Amino acid sequence: MAEKYGKKVKEIMARDMKNIFAEKDGFILSNISNVKASQIDVLRKKMRHSGTRYLVVKNSIARIALKDAGIEGLGDVFGDKKITGIGVVEADPVLVTKIMVDFAKANKGFELSKGFYEGQVLSKEKVKELSELPGREQLIAMVVGMLNSPISGFVGVLSSVVRSLLYAINAVKEKKEKSE
Repeated sequence: MAEKYGKKVKEIMARDMKNIFAEKDGFILSNISNVKASQIDVLRKKMRHSGTRYLVVKNSIARIALKDAGIEGLGDVFGDKKITGIGVVEADPVLVTKIMVDFAKANKGFELSKGFYEGQVLSKEKVKELSELPGREQLIAMVVGMLNSPISGFVGVLSSVVRSLLYAINAVKEKKEKSE
């Protein structure tokens, strides 16, 4: 009875993981050996606040889910360790990788493995490069600043013309007042 129950739970978990792998934009895999559960909870909270999530999954379930989702090229990530951490990319892959890289710097037992984004397997180096890019919010601010720049320049030119005209009118007024 217990074996059937355990098998059923594994099947449900593998199905849920397959759905995550197939439906989401991507994910970042990590090795979490020698990391305390309380530290992983801190990472999960950071990820949740950023609009995504971090999952801890047994390797056997992750392998089955990846195979069922049709994702290949990540088999070497699941070595001798028994569990893997997965950062799910909901919208902004840069934000997810930045959070995970920062967490890896603070926690020695945590290291990034590989990633998968928009149908491509990302090596460990590519994941780190991705974390060094500006985030979505930062890029939006840069674009808005660039769009705002010509308008600001135009307003500055117009205001300087008006200011020069006011100085000239004021100078004529003062000259007339002195001559009277």
